Amino acid sequence: MRAVQTPPRARLPVWKKKNTNRLRPAADSERIQRMGPVLLCAAAFLLGYLPGIFAGRGGQTVLGQQLANYYMESERFSAWGTSFFNQMASSFVQLFLVALCGLSVLGTGLLITFFGAKGIFMGFCAANVVAAGGGGALAAYWANSCLPNLSLLFLALWLAGFASQLSHRLFQSVFLGGAPRGQLEAAARRMGVRCCVAFFASGIFNALCSGLSVVLIRTFS
Repeated sequence: MRAVQTPPRARLPVWKKKNTNRLRPAADSERIQRMGPVLLCAAAFLLGYLPGIFAGRGGQTVLGQQLANYYMESERFSAWGTSFFNQMASSFVQLFLVALCGLSVLGTGLLITFFGAKGIFMGFCAANVVAAGGGGALAAYWANSCLPNLSLLFLALWLAGFASQLSHRLFQSVFLGGAPRGQLEAAARRMGVRCCVAFFASGIFNALCSGLSVVLIRTFS
């Protein structure tokens, strides 16, 4: 008897799951590389804030008195357009400096210096405002200036991580025979995208903080 031949079974397509385990170690290492400089910059800001308070606690310097009068002038914050423009100008300059540090092979050291100087300046201003106007002036200074400065600080720290990573790749390219293939271009591309996001986010925060300042001044004036 002839064996009955059965037709071959059709093979169903097999969907292979993309293995992402190989990508996770690289992503984790890049995240760790960014967090180290961010923590150093945050520590530099806090370490600079305390000497700034100590330097301005008496309110006797001419520069401190001028800064106190500048930040205590309510007319600067009574109009939304003027307040928003001033805060956006300050945000643009500071975020631009952070991005500029990423284009240097010594970018991490420059970023730490920048945040330390920022801490000294903010502490110095706060101490002089307290010396000139007391607790009420400090509350107004906090609502008008410190709140947008804090939002800008967190944005600048976030951007500093990517700037430090780009600086590290540039350092490898200049002094260590070249960065791993494609990593310098990837770091530059990430830095450009994060700069656009940081500028856009700072515009939203400044618009909200400017509106809050106008409301508080009109309520308590």
